[in-house]
Amino acid sequence: MEKSIYSDGIYRQKNPDWHMADSAWKAERIAAILERNSVSFSSCVEVGCGAGQVLRELAPRYPGRRFSGYDVSADAASFWSAPPATSVEYQRADFTTVDANADLLLLIDVFEHVEDYMGFLRKLSGRARWFVFHIPLDLHVSGLLRDRQMNARQQVGHVHYFSRATAMATLSDTGYRLIDEELTQLSQQTSEGRRALTLVANVFRRSVQLVSAGLAAKLFGGYSLLVLAEGSGR
Repeated sequence: MEKSIYSDGIYRQKNPDWHMADSAWKAERIAAILERNSVSFSSCVEVGCGAGQVLRELAPRYPGRRFSGYDVSADAASFWSAPPATSVEYQRADFTTVDANADLLLLIDVFEHVEDYMGFLRKLSGRARWFVFHIPLDLHVSGLLRDRQMNARQQVGHVHYFSRATAMATLSDTGYRLIDEELTQLSQQTSEGRRALTLVANVFRRSVQLVSAGLAAKLFGGYSLLVLAEGSGR
């Protein structure tokens, strides 16, 4: 992951809690897709773990497993000093350069930040059997009309933008076997702190969602894609 805005204070200034408020919800969705597919694991690594709160939420659900978080950002690492669950450890390092493997790798809102995202994914594909990805779907009709991709770039550092189709193709092309997927709807989880335009858009999202969540994602955005995959080293 590119270090500059993630360690010079800019990203933290724009995102003071490093998205910790969303961590419990993300952990719930990760656990659901693992359990739905009867995935068992002894060790789990989150690559680009940020503030590390997703792992802290997951660890109590899976006693006896080893959880490790890796991130290159000094700003993210400053959140790790809060007492974590005893089964969670953190390292400020680029996991692609570390000689370590795991049963399960998590990449939660990560590779859209990485300049060479396909090379990054290929490097990781043999490092675990199981992978869970969470990928923001920034490509949608409403966003293209308003250039909302630029907001994603400036506010949260996205340098690549995906639809469901391009996200799935990217994973297939870089060596992953896709097992399960679901559209997630973080923008609809709570009204607290949401922009007025998001709340208005949620009215339309929910209406179209009754017909097709996929269509709502293409038209209005506000969705991400959660994917369970097997790596090339399975």
